[in-house]
Amino acid sequence: MDFNNLDEYYEYLENDTNFQYLDLNTYKYITALRDKTVDENTKKLCSYELFFADFSIETGLHIPKFQSGSNAYPTLELFDDNFDYIKVRAEEVKNQKYKAKYNHLLWLSPQKHIDFAKKAIESYLFLLQNSSFSVDDNLQCFSFAKYFKNLFVVSQTVSYKKDEIITYFVSLLESDKLNDFTKYSLMEFIVENGKKIDSSITQTFYEYSEISIKKLDSRVLESYLNLLVILSQKLNKPTNEFHEKLGDYHIAQLKTEKNQGFIAHHYYTNALEEYKKANNKEKIEQTAVLLEQAKKTIDLKKVSFELEDEKFNKVLNQWWDFTKEKTTQLIEKGNYKDIYEYLVLENLFPKAATLNEEIKPVMLDLVSTITFDINKNVSKNKSGGINPYSIHINNFSINHIWLVVSKGIKNGKVSYDSLINYLKNNSWYGQDYTYLDTNNETQGFNWIELLSPSIQSFFVQTEIDIKTNNHNPQGYILAIDSLVLKFEGLLRELSRMIGAQTIEIKENSTEERIGFDKLLDNEKLKSLIPEDDIAFFKFLFTSKGMNLRNNVAHCFFTTKNYTSAVMLLLIVALLRLGNYKLETKEKEL
Repeated sequence: MDFNNLDEYYEYLENDTNFQYLDLNTYKYITALRDKTVDENTKKLCSYELFFADFSIETGLHIPKFQSGSNAYPTLELFDDNFDYIKVRAEEVKNQKYKAKYNHLLWLSPQKHIDFAKKAIESYLFLLQNSSFSVDDNLQCFSFAKYFKNLFVVSQTVSYKKDEIITYFVSLLESDKLNDFTKYSLMEFIVENGKKIDSSITQTFYEYSEISIKKLDSRVLESYLNLLVILSQKLNKPTNEFHEKLGDYHIAQLKTEKNQGFIAHHYYTNALEEYKKANNKEKIEQTAVLLEQAKKTIDLKKVSFELEDEKFNKVLNQWWDFTKEKTTQLIEKGNYKDIYEYLVLENLFPKAATLNEEIKPVMLDLVSTITFDINKNVSKNKSGGINPYSIHINNFSINHIWLVVSKGIKNGKVSYDSLINYLKNNSWYGQDYTYLDTNNETQGFNWIELLSPSIQSFFVQTEIDIKTNNHNPQGYILAIDSLVLKFEGLLRELSRMIGAQTIEIKENSTEERIGFDKLLDNEKLKSLIPEDDIAFFKFLFTSKGMNLRNNVAHCFFTTKNYTSAVMLLLIVALLRLGNYKLETKEKEL
């Protein structure tokens, strides 16, 4: 959407009836207006609106969009006019969604005043009470929960309309406005975060949940049972019944799993813990026997450890459900450019600081540990601890990227053609780096031509895998080998274009190309590329992580190592390294 002035932008906000909590487009619109406007004062106001659009407030607190060490974006310090502009907007805007956010932002700012909190509360409440959406719309239910949590926290903080807000939510329990998971999450949030919540409210939640577990499906049953444990404790009621039901739930989950091994071990262990809490000796004995039998099927060569934590599992499931819904909305509503920009800009990877971290379990202090690389060489750089960066990549990042790419392929928006078009038009790879030398011969690189075979090979094999519901590592060998080696060439090309050193003179006066690690550590490159992306490149291509450059170049990879997951990471690395426009100095010669 293209705005010619701020008034058109304000009108757009007033007419915005989108209830969704996450807005992926507003910041793009205001950025475009800021960049094309000439008037400096208008530019500054656009910047304020951009900061405002980028602010995310969750559970009453500011959640930075980007975080790098102690630095975050956006921050309240960006508003250098004592928030005068935001105050004016908070008064003028009529749309309750934005009035709530403007006032909430002021409440969090140094200009903090209870009137801002009250106005935010009134707007949030009006927004929720007048919202209308299908109970099957998970994204809208998710948005409702986000708004409600902000509303609840502020109301509890300033003691304004506390009872009215809780009463409103209680009225929704027997309605079909919200899905079961949203009702559960808000009941838990109220109980855990409310100040002096009347016991009658807790009792109401208990009675509602107790009746609900008789008809809930397995997707939310565990959540309600855990909630009933919390509610029972707060009401001084016995919890045995719900711990036993949780044990039964874990046992029942095994019937839906085709593979056993660690999966069976996981569920039996969880069930055993619950039966112990329920003090059910018969089920404790039965489950202990089953657990012992399940250990025989565990292949330690495939899995080295497993994290078992109830709260972690719950958070993980919530993250997965949210990510699936978020990526579905992206694919359905966005075009191919939006999808590839999402892979460039979204926080898919861990923070740079975690790349060098190692977590060493206490049990490893009792034994000597040796770490081997892929070629079975002893690694002197690693102590045998657990690298959280690698865990995040393998358990979160790859799954997140695969959701985007697989859904995009099935939808037709992610393809060889669309990716090549994106790279041609939105990255420096598409710029013409060829030139005529003194012999009238073409020199230089056409990077799109060099990258195309790898990308085409990937999409051919991926589409086959999706259609056959199979995974053929052999089909990714050419794609990965080609793109890994081309990436080093791209990194050197980018370094050269920005004036970063790519060769060094040795003591014997011979020239030598600077290694991959040194290229990434160059200060000019680091000033251009975000710190987290640099860490991601190091993880992919150096001994800090997967060491793809070395393993591919020296044929240390066997067929089983060539997976679609590796190629997905390479494609995101390609997108992120190419997210710039550069001047081709050869044209000036």
